[in-house]
Amino acid sequence: MNFLRYVFIFLSLMLMSPVLSFAQEMVVDISVEGNRYIETPAIMAKIKSKTGQPLSKRQISKDVQKLFSTGYFSDVYTEGERVSGGIKLIFVVVENPVIASLSIEGNEQVPDKKLKPGLKLKPGFILSPRSERLDTNRIRKVYLEKGYYQADVKIETSFLDDGRVDVVIRIEEGEITFIKEIRMIGNTAFSDDDLIQSLASSESNFGSWFTDRDVFNRDRFDADAQLIQQFYQDNGYLDARVESVRLMLSPDKKNFYLGLSIYEGDYYTIEAIELSGDIIPSHKELMDKVKMEVGNMYSVSKLRQTIAALTERVGDEGFAFANVTPSFHRNIEKNTLVVAFDIEKGREVYVERVEIYGHTKTKDHVIRRELRQNEGERYSASNVRRSKERLGRLSYVEKPRISTPKGDAPDKINLKLDVDEGKSGTFSAGITYSKLNDLAFTGKVEEQNLFGEGYRANISADVGGATTNYTVGFVNPYMFSDDVSGSINLFRTQTDLQSFVQYQQDSRGGSAGLGLALSEYNSYSAVFSYTETTLWDIPSTASYGLRSQEGKNVTGEIKQTLSRDTRDRVMAATEGSLHSLSFGYAGLIGDHKFMEFGLSSVNYQPLTDFWTLKTSFNAGTIRGYGGVEPPVYRRYSLGGTGSLRGYDYYGVSLVDPATLDVQGGEHKVTGSVDIIFPLPYMDKAGFRGAFFMDTGTVWGKSESVTESFDATKLRVSYGFAIEWASPVGPISMNWANQFNAQVNDQTQSFEFALGRGF
Repeated sequence: MNFLRYVFIFLSLMLMSPVLSFAQEMVVDISVEGNRYIETPAIMAKIKSKTGQPLSKRQISKDVQKLFSTGYFSDVYTEGERVSGGIKLIFVVVENPVIASLSIEGNEQVPDKKLKPGLKLKPGFILSPRSERLDTNRIRKVYLEKGYYQADVKIETSFLDDGRVDVVIRIEEGEITFIKEIRMIGNTAFSDDDLIQSLASSESNFGSWFTDRDVFNRDRFDADAQLIQQFYQDNGYLDARVESVRLMLSPDKKNFYLGLSIYEGDYYTIEAIELSGDIIPSHKELMDKVKMEVGNMYSVSKLRQTIAALTERVGDEGFAFANVTPSFHRNIEKNTLVVAFDIEKGREVYVERVEIYGHTKTKDHVIRRELRQNEGERYSASNVRRSKERLGRLSYVEKPRISTPKGDAPDKINLKLDVDEGKSGTFSAGITYSKLNDLAFTGKVEEQNLFGEGYRANISADVGGATTNYTVGFVNPYMFSDDVSGSINLFRTQTDLQSFVQYQQDSRGGSAGLGLALSEYNSYSAVFSYTETTLWDIPSTASYGLRSQEGKNVTGEIKQTLSRDTRDRVMAATEGSLHSLSFGYAGLIGDHKFMEFGLSSVNYQPLTDFWTLKTSFNAGTIRGYGGVEPPVYRRYSLGGTGSLRGYDYYGVSLVDPATLDVQGGEHKVTGSVDIIFPLPYMDKAGFRGAFFMDTGTVWGKSESVTESFDATKLRVSYGFAIEWASPVGPISMNWANQFNAQVNDQTQSFEFALGRGF
C-alpha cells in the first residue's frame, strides 16, 4: 500500500510539472503579423495581454475574440516563440478586404441617396460578414416599410489585383404587397365597414390609391389595434379592446390577409361630471372647459380634450405643472358613468428666463417678438402654446420645441426654446405655361429672413408669352413696433390679352401699406396704390365704352382690410380659417372714381390624418361715382384657378351681344369645396391632390348689358386637381367638367398654371 502511494504521488508530480513550468513562463514581447491596412497600434490597443506578466491561455482566448469582434479580420490565431527570459507572443491576423468601390443596382423604387447614407459598407471601409448582414437587413427593412415584401438583397464581390474588393449590392424589388382583406371578429355593435374606415390600413380599392393605406406596413397595422379601441371608446364602449391580431401572407407574397379579434364590452352614457381638488380659478370657468356633456355617450377623445383644456386653464393661473387625473364611477345596472376630474395645481411659478437655442442666422429679438410668454411674467399655458404656434408660422423656423426646466428658485422656471432654422432664401428659374399667359420664362429671388431680421424681400420676372411682368417687394413685419408692419411694392405688367379681350394692356406703379395687429388673430391694413394703365390696339369695331378708355388711365386707390387668421400655417394649411372684409376707394387722384367692397372666407377642417376639407366663399361689388364708371379692367370676370375652375379666363362675364366685348360685371360671388389629400408616393415631394366643386356668377350693369342676380345662372364646375410646391412656386393642374354654362361662356377642361395654390 505504501509503495502504491509513492507511485501515485510520483506520477502526479510528473503530470503537474509542465503546468507549473507553463505557469511560470513570462511574456517578454508581443507582436502582430499579417496586418496590411490596420495599423499595429490600433490592433495592440485591443490586446489585454501584457509583457512582464505570466502567460495566460484564458487572456489569449479573450484577446482573439476581441480582435474577431472588430469585424476587421477573417482569421486570428496566436503563435509562441521561446526567447531568452520567456515567451514572445505573436498575434497572426488575416484581414478582411478593403472596399474599393460600392454600387447599388436594381433599386428603381428607392434611390441611392435613401439607401447609402445608413450603410456600413463604404469605400475605404473593411468588408466584413457582420457589415454585410447588417446592411442586407437594413435595405430589406426599407423595402418592407414601403410594402415590398418580395424584395431580395444580395451582395456580390470581385477582388482586385491589389487585394481590395469591388462591392455590388444587387436588389430584386419585386412588387408591392397589398392588403387583400381585413376581417373583424367579435364585433356586433358596428359593421366591418364602419370599423375598417377607422383604420390606418385599408383593403385595396380605388380610394386607397390616394393614401397608400392598402400597402401593408407592420407599424401601421400595429397601430390599428389602438385605432379600433379608440373608435369604440369614442362611441361609448369604455372597456372595448382588441384581444388579438392576426396576419397571413399569401404564398406568392403579393397579398396580406389581416384579422382583428375584438372585445366590445358594454355601452356607457355619462350620468354626471364632477370636479375635485384645486378648483382654480373657479368651478364655473373650469366646467366651461369640459367637452363632455351629461346624457351623451362616453368619448375618449372628448375626455382627452377636457384634460388638455383643464390643464391649460389651470396653467394660465401660473401653475406650470398642473395635473388633471380622471376617474370613473360605474353604475353597472344602468350602464352609466360618473366622470370625476381631480385637479392638482402644483406650485405657482414665474418665468425667470427665456432661453433660445438653435438659431444661427435669425436675430434673437426676431424670435422673441413672436413669443406671448415673457420673462418675469407669471406662467401661462395658453401663452406658451400660442408662442409655439406663432413660431411654427414663420417660414424660416422649423419644429419649434418648448420645455420648462426649473429655475434658480422653487417658484421659478425657465422657458427653453429649441428651434431648427430652415432655408429662408430661394432662387428659382424655369419655363411656365398657362392658357392665359402662354409659354413664358420665369425667375424669382426671394428672401424671407433678410439680414436675420425677419424682413421679406423678393424680385421676380416673367418674360415671354402673353405677359411680361416685373415685381419688386419688401415687407417689414415689425416696422414701428410689435404691432405695426410696413410694405412697399413696385411693378410693371405688359399683357397681350387679345385671345380673351379686345385690347392690349400695360400697367406700372407701386404701393405702400401699413398693417396693425388688433389682437392675436385680428389685423387691419391700409394700402395706397398708384397705377398707370395704358390700353391700346383696340379695334374700331369695339364698343364705344371700351374705345373711350383707350390711352393712359391713372388710378390712385386706398384699400383697407380687416382680417382674422387662425390657420395653423400660411402655406398648405390643414386647420383654421382666414376671413377678410375690404373696402377700396379711388378718386383722390387720377382719372377714375370708384368704390369696391369685398368679402372672403376660407375654412380648413381636418377630416382624417390624410384628408382636409376646404370651403371658401368670395363676394365683391364695385361701383363708380361722380358720373365716372370703373375701368373695364377692374370690373369682374370669372374663370381659371383661384376663381372658377373649368371656365376660361374672362370666361364668365357680361358680354356685349353685338361686339362680344368682355365688359365685366359690377358684382361677383364664388364658392368652392375642396377635399385635399397627399398624393401617394409623392407627398414628401410636395404633391397634393383634390376633388373640387366650384360655383359662381357675375351680374350688374355695363355699357350695353344689364343683368340681375339669378340663382339659376350660377355656373358650376367639378373635377380633380393636382398641386406641386415646386422650387419655382406652386404649380397647379386642373381637370374640370362644367355644368350650367351659359351661351357666351368660354370653358376649358384642362388648365396648367404657376403661382396659385389651394
